[in-house]
Amino acid sequence: MYNAVYPVPGNETKLPFYLSGIGRTSPEFHIKRDSGLSSHQFLFTKKGRGILIVKDRRYTLEKNSLLYLPPGLPHEYYPESGEWSTCWIVFRGDMLTDIMKKMGFEREMIAANADLTGFEKLYNRLSGLAADNLHSSKKCSLLIYEAVLLAGDIFNGKKSADNTGNMIVDEAVRYINEHCCADISLNELSELSGVSPQYFGRLFRERLNMRPMEYIARIKVSQAKIMLLDSKIPISEISEKLGYTSPTYFGIVFRKYEGISPSEFRKNKGTVI
Repeated sequence: MYNAVYPVPGNETKLPFYLSGIGRTSPEFHIKRDSGLSSHQFLFTKKGRGILIVKDRRYTLEKNSLLYLPPGLPHEYYPESGEWSTCWIVFRGDMLTDIMKKMGFEREMIAANADLTGFEKLYNRLSGLAADNLHSSKKCSLLIYEAVLLAGDIFNGKKSADNTGNMIVDEAVRYINEHCCADISLNELSELSGVSPQYFGRLFRERLNMRPMEYIARIKVSQAKIMLLDSKIPISEISEKLGYTSPTYFGIVFRKYEGISPSEFRKNKGTVI
């Protein structure tokens, strides 16, 4: 049985995370990718046992194991015995490689005999949304982000559902993603979370390896790129829509993360990145 959905990418390619494929393979194939994938991949074993080879490293993937593979990493995997059944997610995103590295996803990662209850629920929700390519891209983006956070906890041996700090940051991230066009401050986020700004900032850095205001800036820049390419709205108006009080400061932030000004990005239709 091979069930897969590969959404046709559109505007969602400018989101921090977007789904490039999701599926279930039973039995799993013998896969050899000399150049790796172009996407990030999560794969978990539902049944049976498989073997993963990365360079001179060999891993056994048994039931309830979770695997992460970064883009461009040559690898090979195949069933070891019997029927090896897997579920997998492949995803990409604007500035994703940098974000994933800051969150600790730099090479292959394997968690054996893990509690995948929460991860499988996210997989099932993503699978249900994947076919609706026109209306589900933002929902999928948020779910992939949740899956990345949960996978990080699984690889680190944590149970995120029992970790109050992680829950505080996850709720704050959802709020930022939903209100990215507002002028969000650290004090506002800490008040919503019910903790001090200093404590909230520390929790956020521990969870995402970046400061809250950096994450907000990255999300705003991603939204700005969508507006710059998909509309003729003046840059000063885009700046205002994103909650910046000064177009000049908006330009400074944009250049910091993209290496060029908003006007240059628009002129080159996003090709100079």
